[in-house]
Amino acid sequence: MEKTNFLPIGYGVLRSTIITVIFMIVYAIIMSFVDIGEKTNAIFYLATTVLSIMYGSIYAVRKINKNGWLTGLIVAMMYMLIIYVVSLIAGNSPDLQYRGIVRVLLALAVGALSGMLGINI
Repeated sequence: MEKTNFLPIGYGVLRSTIITVIFMIVYAIIMSFVDIGEKTNAIFYLATTVLSIMYGSIYAVRKINKNGWLTGLIVAMMYMLIIYVVSLIAGNSPDLQYRGIVRVLLALAVGALSGMLGINI
């Protein structure tokens, strides 16, 4: 039986989360000086999610060097689970609306595609 090392996946999720925190801090600083609309907020949150998942998936796949789409999918699922739990702790409602479901599906697709990209770089 083949031994699998899950540590790179954990590091990929950790790196994704750190990138998200850095982007959010910078965005919060910008928002304190400039009035930004709700549409811009949604675009920024989506771009932050996509870039973070891409980075974490590619990092994990480069370390594992196999099963790119699966590794990327796992990183994306774990990242979105962390974001969901943090959102619940922050006081948001636990129900997933249409926008949330689309965001999760997009995150999973980005994770899988980034994993495929990372294995071929």
